[in-house]
Amino acid sequence: MMLSIIIPVYNEQENLVKRLSFLCEQANKFSIEIIVSNSPETTDESAKVCKNFDKVKYLQSEKKGRAAQMNFGANKAKGDILLFLHADNQLPEDFYNEVTNAVNKGNKAGFFAYKFDKETFLLNVNSRFTTKDGLFAGGGDQCQFFTKEVFKALKGYNETFCIMEDFEMIDKVRKHKIPYTIIQSKAIVSARKYEHNSWLKVNAINGYVFLLYKLGVNPLKLRKTYKSLLRESV
Repeated sequence: MMLSIIIPVYNEQENLVKRLSFLCEQANKFSIEIIVSNSPETTDESAKVCKNFDKVKYLQSEKKGRAAQMNFGANKAKGDILLFLHADNQLPEDFYNEVTNAVNKGNKAGFFAYKFDKETFLLNVNSRFTTKDGLFAGGGDQCQFFTKEVFKALKGYNETFCIMEDFEMIDKVRKHKIPYTIIQSKAIVSARKYEHNSWLKVNAINGYVFLLYKLGVNPLKLRKTYKSLLRESV
């Protein structure tokens, strides 16, 4: 069973070196396809980085925006399963077996629990919430995966969402009663947002923007609100 890993990037050359080194090692052991879908607005050397890894398929997305880049990569993917990975997230060592086992058990979609690359009590509290299903589960850094068949049936990510596209996708999964799971083997995600903002501020902003999303606020306004409050590129 082939697993296609699709990484949307925008000026992520430093993180790409770390991610691709690990993923290429795994591709030597398992049936894995690695796709980097670069933003047309990228100004760094991401393309050159990808050329150093012969197992990586580099694509220049026709449209900007994470949803559009992920869809572009998915359309070129050959795998039976599509896994979408942020460039600053590290999958666990056993990710291939975990994902394929989940699909073999009948799950058509899913995502990973995670822990941060920095250990603090409050960040550990956040991590524990990612192990359970609930209102906030599935989006953000949880590394979503879908069978190709289900991804196509759901028509991929909604490209009108320049933010919260992952939550919108999981909402579609739930609406259509598609079986999904949370993989408990944890991914490792960056705590960089918390290094420049307090734990309370980041979580308050995330909760506020999520509430606006649930209330149907326009995605462009959501992104503007998020960037103005957190000063974080999205």
